[in-house]
Amino acid sequence: MNQMILKNYFVKASVVSMASMFSFSVLAADKNSKTWVDMSDPTAIYSNATIGGGTEGIDLSGTYGGYLTGVYKQRFTVAAMHDLDYLEVNYLLLNSASESGLIVNSTWDEDIRVDHVDYKDANDIKVGFFAKLGFFEKKLNFYPQVNIGYTWAKEMKDTTYVEFEATTRYTFNRMFWIGVTPTYAHGMKGEDLNEWTGTVDAGMQLSDVFGFTVSANDDKEFTGSVTFAF
Repeated sequence: MNQMILKNYFVKASVVSMASMFSFSVLAADKNSKTWVDMSDPTAIYSNATIGGGTEGIDLSGTYGGYLTGVYKQRFTVAAMHDLDYLEVNYLLLNSASESGLIVNSTWDEDIRVDHVDYKDANDIKVGFFAKLGFFEKKLNFYPQVNIGYTWAKEMKDTTYVEFEATTRYTFNRMFWIGVTPTYAHGMKGEDLNEWTGTVDAGMQLSDVFGFTVSANDDKEFTGSVTFAF
């Protein structure tokens, strides 16, 4: 009899403990949902550090993001790419009310290919406008972007171009997402730039401060990266 009483007590205590743990998890999830940063969103504003590696070497980047004034937010990123072979600087200004904004991106000393010709130590700067369009309860998001850019290097003509990007991301839930980014660039002056490029990627966000991404492009470059938000 005493064993039966102890057994029933143990079962009840276990049920209560499990219920308490579940309640705590729900409350924690609700709390985190208020501060959860969507790492699948390429226009999301938050501070982070990212380290990646792949067929082209190690990539490192640091980002500062926050409110500017009113409905405006800003993000500033500095990155050393492909085993520190070239540098990239990016500034993004977001109107959080219209979910649109301005982006300025520059790269320095990058090896590029233009019209099937390779150029070393090329520099590039571009200014673009983007928007975020959400469909199917914002599970499918479309980020159209139009850029005007200027590229120069020692052995190539200074080139002015227009570029169209169409990043698309689908989130299965707030942990898993997949995406594709087709890009078309057309030279207006200088080199005969007229090419399509593309990138496919997928991500897994394990918490509000940690995420993992893998990507591949049409140049057969593969990269995996880890992002720490703070």
